[in-house]
Amino acid sequence: ANFCSSNTQLRRSTPTLELSVATAMAEADLQLTAVVKDGTALGNLIPAGSLSKEEGVQGIAGNWQIPGVTEPIELTISGMSVVSVQKPFGHQPIMGEIEESEQLFGMHVTMGGFPMKAWMTQDGGKKVLAFSNGGRWSRQ
Repeated sequence: ANFCSSNTQLRRSTPTLELSVATAMAEADLQLTAVVKDGTALGNLIPAGSLSKEEGVQGIAGNWQIPGVTEPIELTISGMSVVSVQKPFGHQPIMGEIEESEQLFGMHVTMGGFPMKAWMTQDGGKKVLAFSNGGRWSRQ
């Protein structure tokens, strides 16, 4: 059976959705402004030989050198929260929450609006903050 005849006209009853430029830009600029702790468990990422939680907590505050960036980034710690003094990525501070359940130092990080994980190692006597995105910062 033919359910459509040549006289049948299809009409759209769905209204056209139009986004303003401002709305579209706001959606594109959505960034995290808090530290997200979900995703892969830190214990699965932190390599053996990394610094202990106590060593990391004691060593996280201070100036860190980012490769290719002239001025160091200063990190501060309050309780288990870490925040940068500067706002180098997306005009936002780097924010971190130290994972208390791990024996080795691990931190949930939001940097430039993006979530990642970090841990601390030592290279040639210098502390290195290693990030899950491949970034490596050296302690000054």
